[in-house]
Amino acid sequence: MKLSKRLAGVGIGLAALLLTAACGGGSNPLAEGSGSPSAGGSASGSSGPIVVGSAGFEESQIIAELYAQAMKAKGLDVSTKHAIGAREVYIKALQDKSISVVPEYTGNLLLYFDKNATASTAEEVEAALPKALPSDLKVLNKSAAVDQDVYVVTKDTSTKNGITSIPDLSKIASSSTLGGPSELEDRPYGPTGLEKVYGVKFKAFQPYDKLPVKVADLNAGKIQVATFFTTDSAIADNGYVKLEDPKSLILPQNVVPLVRSEVASNQTAVDAMNAVQAALTTDDLVALDKAVIDDHQDPDQVAGDWLKQKGLA
Repeated sequence: MKLSKRLAGVGIGLAALLLTAACGGGSNPLAEGSGSPSAGGSASGSSGPIVVGSAGFEESQIIAELYAQAMKAKGLDVSTKHAIGAREVYIKALQDKSISVVPEYTGNLLLYFDKNATASTAEEVEAALPKALPSDLKVLNKSAAVDQDVYVVTKDTSTKNGITSIPDLSKIASSSTLGGPSELEDRPYGPTGLEKVYGVKFKAFQPYDKLPVKVADLNAGKIQVATFFTTDSAIADNGYVKLEDPKSLILPQNVVPLVRSEVASNQTAVDAMNAVQAALTTDDLVALDKAVIDDHQDPDQVAGDWLKQKGLA
């Protein structure tokens, strides 16, 4: 999918334009393991260009566009750097100032910085998160929009084996293959977490980085269990059974902007992103994801249309 990396702002001086181009255009310095010192130094400044990054999946790119375009509508100088990679990569990019904003999810973000976190409710996660972050990173207001990982099985697997919850997977796990994104193996709620919390150990793990392939293999029985995002339309479209998680292995995942502290001091930027947060719902996420993933629309156009509908652009 071709993703737009547009520069914004009217009447930008030549120096600022060059800085913005260094942050947002051309080749991806993050992928190359390098970056311009001048670009990095200004990326997160409260008066300099703001660079909004995104992870390597469509929803992150859509939300990044929502933040970026909402700030542009307020006259701020903003660019985007999409598909940076997994959390380990874009957190490093935030800390080395290659980017200054990235969409995040509260529960997983908390566990990234505090692997021993005991929070389980949305309110507990929200309270614990700011304390777990390093001093150069801040979160803004969390959204009511939630998108969290969920374990699913086909309706046939659920009916034949009496599986409606994660602990029920113990009935089939020893002879079954679990499918999920490649990084799932390293997540607290992945195979290690399943075994530790529920005593569920799968015969094998199959990594997937393409949703259609994972769906096809689950439907064909090549894998028996898979993780999805709760906003994936494939769950409803295929009648998958979402498994209950009675011990809260997977924490609540509200959408939240993770920003550098310099951006958190820019009230115009904060107000613009918090306005997006206040308007965004889980149903919106489902619709936005469907437009991009299923209907193959451009994330920047989908985000722009949503912002106009909400009066934010």
